This record gives sequence, C-alpha cells and structure tokens, in this order.
Amino acid sequence: MRWSSWASFAVASLTIGSGLAQDATRPTTPPANALERVRLGHSGGMCGGFGYCGELTTVDQSFVVRELKGAPNKKKFPDVEAKRATTKREWENLQRAIDTKTLTAAPQTVCGAIVDLPCSWVEVEFRDGTKIGIFYDSMNPTAPVAALLRKVPSVAIKIPVP
Repeated sequence: MRWSSWASFAVASLTIGSGLAQDATRPTTPPANALERVRLGHSGGMCGGFGYCGELTTVDQSFVVRELKGAPNKKKFPDVEAKRATTKREWENLQRAIDTKTLTAAPQTVCGAIVDLPCSWVEVEFRDGTKIGIFYDSMNPTAPVAALLRKVPSVAIKIPVP
C-alpha cells in the first residue's frame, strides 16, 4: 500500500472519531444482547515513518479482525492483518461486559491525531444502528472503558509483526 492508503486510514479514523462524538450523545441505550460489533482503534498521530501508525480491532459474533497500519515506508513497516473466528463463549462474555448506561455517560478525552498526538477510541455498535463511541486516554481509561477493554483482549488476536 502507498502513502494514499495510510492517508485514507488517517482520514477514516478522524471521520469515525467525529461520528463517535456525535453518537455518544444518543439517548437510547439498547440491551447488550442487541450487540452488533465492537471496534477498538489507536492512532499514533502522523507517525512520519517511525513504525506502525495505527491499529484497529473489530470484533463481531463471527470474527475478530486486527489490523496494523504501517508507516509510509511499507518495506520496513508493511500493513498487517489477522483474522480468526470468535467463539460463542467469547462473544457472550463481551456482551456481558457492555454496560450501555455507564459507557454512554463516560467522559471523553480529546483526540490529538490532528496535531500528531496519539488517539484511542472504542465504538460499540448495536443492531438497531445505535452507536456508543468514546475517545479515551489509553494510559488511564475511565472505569467503564477499562472494564470493556479487559474483555476485548481475551477476544483479540496477536499479530506477528515482521
């Protein structure tokens, strides 16, 4: 992939981010059993060729997909993706970990990707199209985000980095 692919990833992250800020204010909180998917993202800012610029993990009832987006120097830091099936138990545990009321009320941090600072976010999407999105400090997530993050790593997959 070329620089344009990385730029597309950065733009998509910012677009998702602006959508997260809007969706987090929705008043409805569907039950956890209506869960469609959970997405976790992290961007290292502009990155400038010094490693992996971002990562995205998507978990749904069928699959877990984890992607690392490399720097513009794709020879040294190529984009990497891994995918595997989600077990029934993992999906059930993840659904139980979602407390829609506390996630909706969780405080947001400012995403610094525009000024070349790291940005972490989580998005919980439900079957009715409702989304709860939160930007959080990856070094000090709020209690509801931390509770959710503790369940996602058990579902997430490791990617062997070249």
